[in-house]
Amino acid sequence: MKYEVLQSTHYQYSLPVRESINQCIFKPIGNDNQTMIQYEQAITPSAVASEHRDYWGNEVVTFYIWEPHSELQVRTRTILDLHHKELVLKMTNEIEAEMNKVSFKQTFAEFLMSTRYTQLNSDIIHFITSELKRDQIDLLTFVEKLNSYIYEQFSYLPGSTDVTTVASDAFFKKTGVCQDFTHIMLGICRSQGIPARYVSGYIYSGEDVAMRGDSVTHAWVEVYFPTYGWIGFDPTNNMIAQNQHICVATGRDYADITPLKGVHIGNGYQDLKVSISVKAAQ
Repeated sequence: MKYEVLQSTHYQYSLPVRESINQCIFKPIGNDNQTMIQYEQAITPSAVASEHRDYWGNEVVTFYIWEPHSELQVRTRTILDLHHKELVLKMTNEIEAEMNKVSFKQTFAEFLMSTRYTQLNSDIIHFITSELKRDQIDLLTFVEKLNSYIYEQFSYLPGSTDVTTVASDAFFKKTGVCQDFTHIMLGICRSQGIPARYVSGYIYSGEDVAMRGDSVTHAWVEVYFPTYGWIGFDPTNNMIAQNQHICVATGRDYADITPLKGVHIGNGYQDLKVSISVKAAQ
């Protein structure tokens, strides 16, 4: 399935900024499930830019604006092809044995650790695992049930949280957005020995069907199981993330793959507007 993605991230400053240094992650990565066809990026005002691949394998652009400016806009156009294989998931004794090995835990240690965004206390972990009867089901079934549980028990409410909200706060609020649901699911999966990583990107909902998070940058979870590799789960929409989910970047949590961040010299406040369009391409 081919898609065209248009995104505009636009900052306006109440007072001119003297200069700024910024970093953005907007270019989708290439992997076994998606192939880049075309990518264009325009920065206003004109900037000196350089590209590199970060520790997690994401495409990062660092750019500098030396002259005073009252706005900053990054526009991108992406055309890519998604070609996930259909999954039939089944837990086996061999998979479980592999996940219990010390070598497996060492290999995926960074995706088994708790981070500031994903930290959940033992009471929350115990409550969720008891609710889902973890002791009676295998790990794959547990992930599927957890995906559905978060969708059913938490309300999608833009504005109820912000980019600084951590998993424990979102859990008690029982409201949030895709970033919050992803952090909660990451924390619970990791507590059960399941390597899990944060994915940011876009979701295609179809021309006439709306999904949660389809008008903004989306986020979901990928868990790693031997034999299958990384498998995407979207707790915001209670589905496996496949040919509707366009991956831009992956990391341990939101802090690793913030779409646009930077520092500037100047006073005043800033106003941010983000627009995203995902369409099927010929």
